[in-house]
Amino acid sequence: MRSILLSLPWRQQMVAVAPLPEKPQFDRKLTEELNTLLSQSKGGVVGLAQFLDAAITTQKIALDSLVNISCIDGADRGGVEKYLEDNTELLDSCNYFLEKMEGINKYVDTLRVVAHLVDDSKPNSVAAKRALELLESCEKRCRVMGRKKKNSGSCLKKLLRQKYEKTDLGEIMCGSKAMALMCCSFLETGLSFESKSGLVSVKQSQPVRSSWLRLLEEMAKQSSLLTIDELQQTVTAARELKVHMKGKREKEMKSAVERLKKRCRGLEDGIEIIEGRVKDLYRSLIDVRMALLGILSQA
Repeated sequence: MRSILLSLPWRQQMVAVAPLPEKPQFDRKLTEELNTLLSQSKGGVVGLAQFLDAAITTQKIALDSLVNISCIDGADRGGVEKYLEDNTELLDSCNYFLEKMEGINKYVDTLRVVAHLVDDSKPNSVAAKRALELLESCEKRCRVMGRKKKNSGSCLKKLLRQKYEKTDLGEIMCGSKAMALMCCSFLETGLSFESKSGLVSVKQSQPVRSSWLRLLEEMAKQSSLLTIDELQQTVTAARELKVHMKGKREKEMKSAVERLKKRCRGLEDGIEIIEGRVKDLYRSLIDVRMALLGILSQA
């Protein structure tokens, strides 16, 4: 073998395979985060709280990656300015979802009053009449709260269609925004009193065909929003109680009241978890915003 190698022209002996370019820090770390998220999911199903955690971590990864960027060119400057506009929209959306969760908590409080009234009431009593009135008001509240934020879906799709330069900074902004937007899409559906609706897709939304983006596309197809079940189950329990009260079926009423209490506890616990994470996402988006403003000031 040595003699064969020696007989080859020297140029052929010196040929070496060029190593593949190293992936940027942001791409590498976000891909690792999403892979970990999928590996910890049950049967490929990712919950809303877990996805929010990943979105929060994404903003921290973005923040760490921005430390390595000291100057930007004209094209990236325009991208940063556009990102800052989008960032404001995302912060507004976080506030909107926090208000919606506050409304859900008030809904739960009312249902607890209903359960207390039914426990203490007798057929045809004033307490039973008041409980039915409150259940009617809860149904009206469900219809109002079931309405989506005006143009929220079109707003999310519009933001996702915007392009960034194919630079390290462009990818950081793309990833930061895409993860936050997917959270907004999941929250819109997960906190709705209505049945599940289609989620905003990230497919072919951005020019950056990174590993993390392909994982995000796959996750958008498979994700299940845990809060939906808790909310829908509570609404169903309230409606069942109303039916039994109107039919004056005392035995069924008692069972329905216990189910309602259980559903209220589950929903309240779920909302508390999601609420804390939305607040954390809000703060992390502010951090990224401040870092980009600092880069702009040095440009």
